[in-house]
Amino acid sequence: MKEVVNEKLKVCMAMDAYLPYVDGVVNCMDHYLTEMVKKEDAFALAPKHKNAFDEKLPYEVLRCKSFCFPVIKAMYGFPNLDKKFKKAVKEKDIDIIHLHSPFNMANYAIKLAKKKNIPIVATFHSNFRPILRDIIKIPFIAEWCVKYIGRKYNKMDEVFCVSEGVAKQARSFGYTGKITLLPFGTELERVSDIDGLKDNANKTFNLAGDEIVFLFVGRIMNLKRIDFIINSLKKVKEKGFNFKFFVVGKGPEEKNLKELVKRLNLEDHVIFTGFLDRELFPLIYARADLFLFPSLYDNFGLVKVESATFDTPGLFIKNSQAGLGVIDNQNGFLAEDSLEDFSNKIIFAISDKENLKRVGKTAGETLYLSWSDCTEKLIDRYKEIISRKEKPKKVKFTKEEKKEIKAYIKEENKKHKLAKKELKKD
Repeated sequence: MKEVVNEKLKVCMAMDAYLPYVDGVVNCMDHYLTEMVKKEDAFALAPKHKNAFDEKLPYEVLRCKSFCFPVIKAMYGFPNLDKKFKKAVKEKDIDIIHLHSPFNMANYAIKLAKKKNIPIVATFHSNFRPILRDIIKIPFIAEWCVKYIGRKYNKMDEVFCVSEGVAKQARSFGYTGKITLLPFGTELERVSDIDGLKDNANKTFNLAGDEIVFLFVGRIMNLKRIDFIINSLKKVKEKGFNFKFFVVGKGPEEKNLKELVKRLNLEDHVIFTGFLDRELFPLIYARADLFLFPSLYDNFGLVKVESATFDTPGLFIKNSQAGLGVIDNQNGFLAEDSLEDFSNKIIFAISDKENLKRVGKTAGETLYLSWSDCTEKLIDRYKEIISRKEKPKKVKFTKEEKKEIKAYIKEENKKHKLAKKELKKD
Protein backbone atom coordinates (compact mmCIF):
# COMPACT_ATOMS: atom_id res chain seq x y z
CA MET A 1 0.00 0.00 0.00
CA LYS A 2 1.26 3.48 -0.77
CA GLU A 3 1.59 6.55 1.41
CA VAL A 4 -1.12 9.18 1.12
CA VAL A 5 0.37 12.57 0.23
CA ASN A 6 -1.33 15.94 0.04
CA GLU A 7 -2.82 15.46 -3.41
CA LYS A 8 -6.24 14.54 -4.66
CA LEU A 9 -7.32 10.93 -4.24
CA LYS A 10 -8.09 9.10 -7.47
CA VAL A 11 -11.21 7.06 -6.76
CA CYS A 12 -13.00 4.61 -9.04
CA MET A 13 -16.56 3.56 -8.14
CA ALA A 14 -18.23 0.70 -10.01
CA MET A 15 -21.68 -0.87 -10.29
CA ASP A 16 -23.46 -3.44 -12.48
CA ALA A 17 -26.57 -1.28 -13.15
CA TYR A 18 -26.50 2.52 -13.09
CA LEU A 19 -28.17 5.75 -14.14
CA PRO A 20 -30.64 6.33 -15.72
CA TYR A 21 -31.79 3.19 -13.87
CA VAL A 22 -32.57 4.39 -10.35
CA ASP A 23 -32.74 2.65 -6.98
CA GLY A 24 -31.32 3.28 -3.51
CA VAL A 25 -27.90 1.82 -4.32
CA VAL A 26 -27.59 3.88 -7.51
CA ASN A 27 -28.54 6.99 -5.55
CA CYS A 28 -25.91 6.18 -2.94
CA MET A 29 -23.10 5.85 -5.51
CA ASP A 30 -24.25 8.95 -7.41
CA HIS A 31 -24.35 11.09 -4.27
CA TYR A 32 -20.96 9.84 -3.09
CA LEU A 33 -19.42 10.76 -6.45
CA THR A 34 -21.22 14.11 -6.65
CA GLU A 35 -19.84 15.12 -3.25
CA MET A 36 -16.43 13.53 -3.78
CA VAL A 37 -15.52 15.40 -6.97
CA LYS A 38 -15.77 18.66 -5.05
CA LYS A 39 -12.47 17.72 -3.36
CA GLU A 40 -11.04 14.58 -4.99
CA ASP A 41 -10.72 13.01 -8.45
CA ALA A 42 -13.42 10.38 -8.89
CA PHE A 43 -15.15 8.60 -11.76
CA ALA A 44 -17.66 5.79 -12.32
CA LEU A 45 -17.65 2.47 -14.16
CA ALA A 46 -21.12 1.55 -15.40
CA PRO A 47 -23.03 -0.28 -18.16
CA LYS A 48 -23.94 1.46 -21.42
CA HIS A 49 -27.49 2.81 -21.65
CA LYS A 50 -29.10 4.49 -24.65
CA ASN A 51 -30.80 7.05 -22.38
CA ALA A 52 -27.70 7.92 -20.35
CA PHE A 53 -27.27 11.61 -19.48
CA ASP A 54 -23.59 11.51 -18.47
CA GLU A 55 -22.91 15.01 -19.80
CA LYS A 56 -25.18 16.39 -17.05
CA LEU A 57 -23.28 14.62 -14.25
CA PRO A 58 -20.46 16.41 -12.40
CA TYR A 59 -18.18 13.36 -12.69
CA GLU A 60 -16.90 11.18 -15.53
CA VAL A 61 -18.62 7.87 -16.35
CA LEU A 62 -16.87 5.15 -18.35
CA ARG A 63 -19.44 2.73 -19.75
CA CYS A 64 -19.02 -0.87 -20.89
CA LYS A 65 -21.06 -3.18 -23.12
CA SER A 66 -24.37 -4.13 -21.55
CA PHE A 67 -27.49 -6.25 -21.98
CA CYS A 68 -30.96 -5.88 -20.52
CA PHE A 69 -31.38 -7.95 -17.37
CA PRO A 70 -35.07 -9.04 -17.30
CA VAL A 71 -35.45 -9.51 -13.53
CA ILE A 72 -34.87 -5.83 -12.75
CA LYS A 73 -35.46 -4.54 -16.32
CA ALA A 74 -32.17 -2.64 -16.30
CA MET A 75 -29.05 -2.59 -18.46
CA TYR A 76 -26.46 -4.87 -16.88
CA GLY A 77 -22.72 -4.46 -17.50
CA PHE A 78 -20.35 -6.95 -19.13
CA PRO A 79 -16.96 -5.20 -18.83
CA ASN A 80 -14.85 -8.22 -19.77
CA LEU A 81 -16.48 -8.27 -23.23
CA ASP A 82 -15.49 -4.68 -23.98
CA LYS A 83 -11.85 -4.21 -25.10
CA LYS A 84 -12.23 -0.48 -25.68
CA PHE A 85 -13.64 0.00 -22.19
CA LYS A 86 -10.88 -2.08 -20.56
CA LYS A 87 -8.18 -0.09 -22.42
CA ALA A 88 -9.67 3.23 -21.25
CA VAL A 89 -9.82 2.06 -17.61
CA LYS A 90 -6.31 0.59 -17.74
CA GLU A 91 -4.92 4.01 -18.68
CA LYS A 92 -6.56 5.62 -15.65
CA ASP A 93 -4.52 6.50 -12.56
CA ILE A 94 -6.46 4.96 -9.64
CA ASP A 95 -5.70 4.89 -5.89
CA ILE A 96 -8.67 2.81 -4.75
CA ILE A 97 -11.69 0.99 -6.26
CA HIS A 98 -15.06 1.03 -4.49
CA LEU A 99 -17.69 -1.52 -5.56
CA HIS A 100 -21.43 -1.13 -5.02
CA SER A 101 -22.54 -4.52 -6.41
CA PRO A 102 -20.94 -7.98 -6.32
CA PHE A 103 -21.49 -9.36 -9.83
CA ASN A 104 -19.86 -8.87 -13.26
CA MET A 105 -18.35 -5.49 -12.47
CA ALA A 106 -16.91 -6.96 -9.28
CA ASN A 107 -15.23 -9.79 -11.21
CA TYR A 108 -13.59 -7.26 -13.52
CA ALA A 109 -12.67 -4.77 -10.77
CA ILE A 110 -11.06 -7.44 -8.55
CA LYS A 111 -8.66 -8.35 -11.38
CA LEU A 112 -8.06 -4.66 -12.15
CA ALA A 113 -7.15 -3.90 -8.53
CA LYS A 114 -4.72 -6.84 -8.49
CA LYS A 115 -3.00 -5.69 -11.70
CA LYS A 116 -2.67 -2.12 -10.44
CA ASN A 117 -1.73 -3.29 -6.93
CA ILE A 118 -4.31 -1.02 -5.31
CA PRO A 119 -6.91 -1.66 -2.59
CA ILE A 120 -10.48 -2.58 -3.47
CA VAL A 121 -13.42 -2.08 -1.10
CA ALA A 122 -17.17 -2.61 -1.29
CA THR A 123 -20.36 -1.41 0.37
CA PHE A 124 -22.66 -4.27 1.43
CA HIS A 125 -25.93 -2.75 0.23
CA SER A 126 -28.46 -5.49 -0.37
CA ASN A 127 -29.67 -8.69 1.22
CA PHE A 128 -29.69 -11.01 -1.80
CA ARG A 129 -30.85 -14.05 0.20
CA PRO A 130 -34.64 -13.46 -0.19
CA ILE A 131 -34.17 -12.47 -3.85
CA LEU A 132 -32.29 -15.67 -4.64
CA ARG A 133 -34.77 -17.81 -2.72
CA ASP A 134 -37.63 -16.32 -4.77
CA ILE A 135 -35.82 -16.82 -8.08
CA ILE A 136 -34.22 -20.23 -7.53
CA LYS A 137 -36.91 -21.87 -5.34
CA ILE A 138 -34.52 -24.64 -4.17
CA PRO A 139 -33.25 -23.45 -0.73
CA PHE A 140 -29.85 -25.17 -0.63
CA ILE A 141 -28.93 -23.93 -4.14
CA ALA A 142 -30.08 -20.42 -3.24
CA GLU A 143 -27.91 -20.56 -0.11
CA TRP A 144 -24.93 -21.77 -2.17
CA CYS A 145 -25.36 -18.67 -4.36
CA VAL A 146 -25.45 -16.48 -1.25
CA LYS A 147 -22.17 -17.99 -0.08
CA TYR A 148 -20.71 -17.48 -3.58
CA ILE A 149 -21.48 -13.77 -3.23
CA GLY A 150 -19.85 -13.87 0.22
CA ARG A 151 -16.67 -15.22 -1.37
CA LYS A 152 -16.63 -12.17 -3.67
CA TYR A 153 -16.73 -9.88 -0.67
CA ASN A 154 -13.87 -11.87 0.86
CA LYS A 155 -11.66 -10.59 -1.96
CA MET A 156 -12.16 -7.02 -0.71
CA ASP A 157 -9.63 -5.19 1.47
CA GLU A 158 -12.56 -3.95 3.53
CA VAL A 159 -16.36 -3.91 3.45
CA PHE A 160 -18.54 -0.99 4.57
CA CYS A 161 -21.89 -1.59 6.28
CA VAL A 162 -24.46 0.94 7.42
CA SER A 163 -25.14 -0.76 10.78
CA GLU A 164 -24.28 -3.63 13.11
CA GLY A 165 -27.36 -5.47 11.82
CA VAL A 166 -26.13 -5.25 8.23
CA ALA A 167 -22.64 -6.30 9.38
CA LYS A 168 -24.24 -9.43 10.87
CA GLN A 169 -25.94 -10.00 7.52
CA ALA A 170 -22.57 -9.74 5.73
CA ARG A 171 -21.11 -12.31 8.13
CA SER A 172 -24.04 -14.63 7.35
CA PHE A 173 -22.92 -14.51 3.70
CA GLY A 174 -19.58 -15.91 4.86
CA TYR A 175 -17.65 -12.62 4.78
CA THR A 176 -14.66 -12.82 7.15
CA GLY A 177 -12.80 -9.58 6.46
CA LYS A 178 -12.72 -6.18 8.14
CA ILE A 179 -16.00 -4.25 8.43
CA THR A 180 -16.31 -0.50 8.95
CA LEU A 181 -19.67 1.09 9.76
CA LEU A 182 -20.46 4.09 7.54
CA PRO A 183 -23.89 5.84 7.54
CA PHE A 184 -25.89 7.05 4.53
CA GLY A 185 -27.45 10.48 4.15
CA THR A 186 -29.34 12.76 1.78
CA GLU A 187 -28.52 15.74 -0.43
CA LEU A 188 -31.85 17.32 0.56
CA GLU A 189 -31.53 20.14 3.09
CA ARG A 190 -33.53 20.87 6.20
CA VAL A 191 -35.82 23.89 5.89
CA SER A 192 -37.55 26.11 8.42
CA ASP A 193 -40.75 26.74 6.43
CA ILE A 194 -42.35 23.26 6.37
CA ASP A 195 -45.84 24.82 6.28
CA GLY A 196 -44.91 26.78 3.15
CA LEU A 197 -43.88 23.55 1.42
CA LYS A 198 -47.18 21.94 2.45
CA ASP A 199 -49.21 24.82 0.99
CA ASN A 200 -47.24 24.60 -2.25
CA ALA A 201 -47.78 20.81 -2.33
CA ASN A 202 -51.55 21.25 -1.93
CA LYS A 203 -51.60 23.44 -5.06
CA THR A 204 -49.20 21.24 -7.03
CA PHE A 205 -50.91 17.92 -6.23
CA ASN A 206 -54.48 19.25 -5.96
CA LEU A 207 -54.92 18.35 -2.29
CA ALA A 208 -57.22 19.74 0.39
CA GLY A 209 -55.43 21.21 3.39
CA ASP A 210 -56.89 18.68 5.85
CA GLU A 211 -56.54 15.61 3.59
CA ILE A 212 -54.58 12.67 5.05
CA VAL A 213 -51.61 11.82 2.80
CA PHE A 214 -49.49 8.65 2.83
CA LEU A 215 -46.34 8.29 0.78
CA PHE A 216 -44.03 5.70 -0.73
CA VAL A 217 -40.93 6.66 -2.72
CA GLY A 218 -38.76 4.10 -4.47
CA ARG A 219 -38.43 1.44 -7.13
CA ILE A 220 -41.79 -0.23 -7.83
CA MET A 221 -40.82 -3.87 -7.42
CA ASN A 222 -42.01 -6.88 -5.42
CA LEU A 223 -39.30 -6.61 -2.79
CA LYS A 224 -40.49 -3.13 -1.73
CA ARG A 225 -43.84 -4.70 -0.69
CA ILE A 226 -46.06 -1.93 -2.04
CA ASP A 227 -48.79 -4.59 -2.39
CA PHE A 228 -48.52 -5.04 1.39
CA ILE A 229 -49.10 -1.29 1.83
CA ILE A 230 -52.10 -1.26 -0.51
CA ASN A 231 -53.71 -4.24 1.23
CA SER A 232 -53.13 -2.53 4.58
CA LEU A 233 -54.71 0.68 3.33
CA LYS A 234 -57.77 -1.30 2.24
CA LYS A 235 -58.26 -2.16 5.92
CA VAL A 236 -57.71 1.50 6.88
CA LYS A 237 -60.43 2.55 4.42
CA GLU A 238 -62.80 -0.13 5.76
CA LYS A 239 -62.46 1.46 9.21
CA GLY A 240 -63.80 4.75 7.89
CA PHE A 241 -60.67 6.75 7.06
CA ASN A 242 -60.31 8.82 3.91
CA PHE A 243 -56.82 9.42 2.47
CA LYS A 244 -54.56 9.78 -0.55
CA PHE A 245 -51.58 7.43 -1.04
CA PHE A 246 -48.85 8.66 -3.41
CA VAL A 247 -46.58 6.05 -4.99
CA VAL A 248 -43.56 7.92 -6.37
CA GLY A 249 -41.31 6.01 -8.76
CA LYS A 250 -41.45 3.47 -11.55
CA GLY A 251 -40.68 -0.21 -11.90
CA PRO A 252 -41.72 -3.62 -13.23
CA GLU A 253 -44.64 -4.10 -10.80
CA GLU A 254 -46.49 -0.88 -11.61
CA LYS A 255 -49.06 -2.55 -13.90
CA ASN A 256 -49.81 -5.35 -11.40
CA LEU A 257 -50.19 -2.87 -8.55
CA LYS A 258 -52.59 -0.71 -10.54
CA GLU A 259 -54.70 -3.82 -11.16
CA LEU A 260 -54.61 -4.58 -7.42
CA VAL A 261 -55.78 -1.03 -6.65
CA LYS A 262 -58.68 -1.48 -9.07
CA ARG A 263 -59.68 -4.85 -7.55
CA LEU A 264 -59.71 -3.33 -4.07
CA ASN A 265 -61.71 -0.27 -5.19
CA LEU A 266 -58.97 2.14 -4.16
CA GLU A 267 -58.67 4.07 -7.43
CA ASP A 268 -59.80 7.31 -5.73
CA HIS A 269 -57.18 6.89 -3.03
CA VAL A 270 -53.96 5.67 -4.70
CA ILE A 271 -51.99 7.90 -7.09
CA PHE A 272 -49.05 6.57 -9.13
CA THR A 273 -46.96 9.64 -10.00
CA GLY A 274 -44.16 7.94 -11.94
CA PHE A 275 -40.81 9.67 -11.60
CA LEU A 276 -41.03 13.14 -10.08
CA ASP A 277 -38.57 15.95 -10.71
CA ARG A 278 -36.18 16.12 -7.78
CA GLU A 279 -37.29 19.69 -6.98
CA LEU A 280 -40.77 18.34 -6.19
CA PHE A 281 -39.49 15.92 -3.54
CA PRO A 282 -39.43 18.49 -0.70
CA LEU A 283 -43.09 19.27 -1.45
CA ILE A 284 -44.39 15.70 -1.40
CA TYR A 285 -42.23 14.65 1.57
CA ALA A 286 -43.32 17.68 3.61
CA ARG A 287 -46.99 17.22 2.72
CA ALA A 288 -47.14 13.53 3.65
CA ASP A 289 -48.53 12.75 7.09
CA LEU A 290 -46.83 9.34 7.16
CA PHE A 291 -44.17 7.63 5.05
CA LEU A 292 -44.92 3.91 4.57
CA PHE A 293 -41.97 1.52 4.12
CA PRO A 294 -42.54 -2.13 5.13
CA SER A 295 -39.52 -3.43 3.20
CA LEU A 296 -37.64 -6.43 4.59
CA TYR A 297 -35.16 -6.27 1.71
CA ASP A 298 -33.61 -2.83 2.16
CA ASN A 299 -30.59 -2.68 4.41
CA PHE A 300 -31.12 0.99 5.17
CA GLY A 301 -33.56 2.87 2.96
CA LEU A 302 -32.30 6.35 2.08
CA VAL A 303 -35.93 7.43 1.80
CA LYS A 304 -36.19 7.16 5.59
CA VAL A 305 -33.62 9.96 5.91
CA GLU A 306 -35.26 11.96 3.12
CA SER A 307 -38.70 11.91 4.75
CA ALA A 308 -37.20 12.79 8.13
CA THR A 309 -35.52 15.80 6.50
CA PHE A 310 -39.00 17.36 6.26
CA ASP A 311 -40.24 16.17 9.69
CA THR A 312 -42.33 13.38 8.18
CA PRO A 313 -42.22 10.20 10.29
CA GLY A 314 -42.13 6.74 8.74
CA LEU A 315 -43.80 3.43 9.54
CA PHE A 316 -41.51 0.39 9.31
CA ILE A 317 -41.52 -3.28 10.26
CA LYS A 318 -40.13 -4.16 13.70
CA ASN A 319 -36.57 -5.52 13.61
CA SER A 320 -36.17 -4.70 9.91
CA GLN A 321 -32.96 -3.04 8.70
CA ALA A 322 -35.10 -0.39 6.97
CA GLY A 323 -36.36 0.65 10.41
CA LEU A 324 -32.85 1.01 11.81
CA GLY A 325 -32.64 3.89 14.29
CA VAL A 326 -36.40 4.19 14.65
CA ILE A 327 -37.91 4.03 18.14
CA ASP A 328 -41.63 3.36 18.08
CA ASN A 329 -43.76 6.44 18.76
CA GLN A 330 -40.65 8.56 19.36
CA ASN A 331 -39.03 9.29 15.98
CA GLY A 332 -41.19 7.00 13.84
CA PHE A 333 -43.49 4.01 14.10
CA LEU A 334 -42.90 0.25 14.07
CA ALA A 335 -45.40 -2.53 13.35
CA GLU A 336 -45.38 -6.31 13.39
CA ASP A 337 -45.07 -7.92 9.97
CA SER A 338 -48.80 -8.44 9.46
CA LEU A 339 -51.44 -6.54 7.52
CA GLU A 340 -53.56 -6.23 10.64
CA ASP A 341 -50.86 -4.67 12.80
CA PHE A 342 -49.52 -2.45 10.00
CA SER A 343 -52.99 -1.05 9.27
CA ASN A 344 -53.70 -0.60 12.99
CA LYS A 345 -50.41 1.30 13.44
CA ILE A 346 -51.32 3.57 10.52
CA ILE A 347 -54.61 4.38 12.23
CA PHE A 348 -52.84 4.90 15.57
CA ALA A 349 -50.38 7.34 13.96
CA ILE A 350 -52.93 9.51 12.14
CA SER A 351 -55.52 9.54 14.95
CA ASP A 352 -53.48 11.96 17.09
CA LYS A 353 -52.25 14.85 14.95
CA GLU A 354 -50.29 16.52 17.76
CA ASN A 355 -48.45 13.32 18.57
CA LEU A 356 -47.79 12.71 14.86
CA LYS A 357 -46.27 16.18 14.57
CA ARG A 358 -44.09 15.57 17.64
CA VAL A 359 -42.83 12.24 16.29
CA GLY A 360 -42.07 13.84 12.91
CA LYS A 361 -40.09 16.66 14.50
CA THR A 362 -38.03 14.15 16.50
CA ALA A 363 -37.41 12.15 13.30
CA GLY A 364 -35.94 15.26 11.70
CA GLU A 365 -33.72 15.89 14.70
CA THR A 366 -32.43 12.32 15.07
CA LEU A 367 -32.45 10.67 11.61
CA TYR A 368 -31.23 13.44 9.29
CA LEU A 369 -27.70 13.21 7.91
CA SER A 370 -26.22 14.93 4.84
CA TRP A 371 -24.31 13.20 2.03
CA SER A 372 -21.57 15.77 2.51
CA ASP A 373 -20.89 14.51 6.04
CA CYS A 374 -21.12 10.87 4.90
CA THR A 375 -18.64 11.43 2.08
CA GLU A 376 -16.14 13.08 4.42
CA LYS A 377 -16.19 9.95 6.58
CA LEU A 378 -15.72 7.77 3.49
CA ILE A 379 -12.74 9.78 2.22
CA ASP A 380 -11.06 9.55 5.63
CA ARG A 381 -11.55 5.78 5.52
CA TYR A 382 -10.07 5.58 2.01
CA LYS A 383 -6.93 7.39 3.17
CA GLU A 384 -6.43 4.99 6.06
CA ILE A 385 -6.91 1.94 3.82
CA ILE A 386 -4.50 3.26 1.16
CA SER A 387 -1.85 4.08 3.80
CA ARG A 388 -2.06 0.78 5.63
CA LYS A 389 1.06 -1.38 5.31
CA GLU A 390 -0.67 -4.77 5.22
CA LYS A 391 -4.12 -6.19 4.76
CA PRO A 392 -6.15 -6.85 7.93
CA LYS A 393 -6.40 -10.47 9.03
CA LYS A 394 -9.53 -12.48 8.28
CA VAL A 395 -11.67 -13.35 11.28
CA LYS A 396 -12.18 -16.98 12.25
CA PHE A 397 -15.65 -17.77 13.48
CA THR A 398 -15.82 -19.66 16.77
CA LYS A 399 -18.21 -22.60 17.13
CA GLU A 400 -20.59 -20.34 19.03
CA GLU A 401 -20.44 -17.66 16.32
CA LYS A 402 -21.08 -20.27 13.60
CA LYS A 403 -24.07 -21.46 15.60
CA GLU A 404 -25.39 -17.88 15.88
CA ILE A 405 -24.96 -17.31 12.14
CA LYS A 406 -26.92 -20.50 11.33
CA ALA A 407 -29.69 -19.41 13.70
CA TYR A 408 -29.70 -15.95 12.08
CA ILE A 409 -30.06 -17.45 8.57
CA LYS A 410 -32.84 -19.77 9.75
CA GLU A 411 -34.73 -16.88 11.33
CA GLU A 412 -34.24 -14.69 8.24
CA ASN A 413 -35.64 -17.38 5.95
CA LYS A 414 -38.54 -17.96 8.33
CA LYS A 415 -39.46 -14.27 8.24
CA HIS A 416 -39.31 -14.29 4.44
CA LYS A 417 -41.70 -17.28 4.24
CA LEU A 418 -44.11 -15.73 6.74
CA ALA A 419 -44.15 -12.44 4.86
CA LYS A 420 -45.11 -14.16 1.60
CA LYS A 421 -47.72 -16.28 3.40
CA GLU A 422 -49.28 -13.17 4.97
CA LEU A 423 -49.98 -11.61 1.58
CA LYS A 424 -51.33 -14.83 0.07
CA LYS A 425 -53.64 -15.24 3.05
CA ASP A 426 -55.25 -11.86 2.40
